Amino acid sequence: MKQILTEWRKFVTESNKKTGTLNSDYAGYVELYSPYSQNKEQAQAGAPGDQVEILGSWSDKGVKWLEVDINGTKGWIDSGELDLPGLSEEDNLEQNIYSFDYDETLIRHKPDPEDPEFSIVYDGLHEENIAKLRELAAAGNKVLIVTSRSKRTGDKHPWDTAPDPEELVAELDLPVESVHYTHGDFKAETLLSLGVVEHWDDDEEEVAAAEAAGIKANLVPSALEEGAIAKWWANKLHEAGCEVAPRMKKYLKNHPYMEPDGLQETN
Repeated sequence: MKQILTEWRKFVTESNKKTGTLNSDYAGYVELYSPYSQNKEQAQAGAPGDQVEILGSWSDKGVKWLEVDINGTKGWIDSGELDLPGLSEEDNLEQNIYSFDYDETLIRHKPDPEDPEFSIVYDGLHEENIAKLRELAAAGNKVLIVTSRSKRTGDKHPWDTAPDPEELVAELDLPVESVHYTHGDFKAETLLSLGVVEHWDDDEEEVAAAEAAGIKANLVPSALEEGAIAKWWANKLHEAGCEVAPRMKKYLKNHPYMEPDGLQETN
């Protein structure tokens, strides 16, 4: 019986393998590290016509990369170098989709010494989560940024010294497939529509909403008091004459020039 179970597990494992055949476009070598790694070491392996096992995949900047095992040599090749007979790439390849919030998850802020109650200032990168993002992408997963911000369409306000999500992606060459804005609404519905399996966020309410929707969510510790980012954005946007999302209007009530029903005139 033990031998039967062993053979059955082997059969299931072999049946679930994703394979393809190296075609005439294959360059003859694999990238030993992620295509976006600083390490450009390569290894010669295989030849057109060889069957290889597909270990993972990821897409970035319009290019789909495959992590493959060619006769024991593991590395990355362009998907165009591999034929997937009988099935489309989407049938053969599976990518887990992960997402990260932006403020206090990929970048940090700290209280403004000149106005610590109502103002914050940019305080650099969240290096640990940046590293996690790169790690997930390098393993063949799709990585997204999902933020409750609204996408900036005009000039940057002088008080906003932090990079926009797209600016950070370009500056650090982050392997992020796309950036999604929820305009102050909860992210759970967007995460579901995108097929996200796991999300990182500093907002306890966002984490709870994602978990309620069946999405694994990780709470990122923040040095700021709860709601500080939302309070800052809501009041700054209101002062600039911009529309504030309904969910964020509650943060206007504690502003020194605000009443629960709107902006007071100031002297």
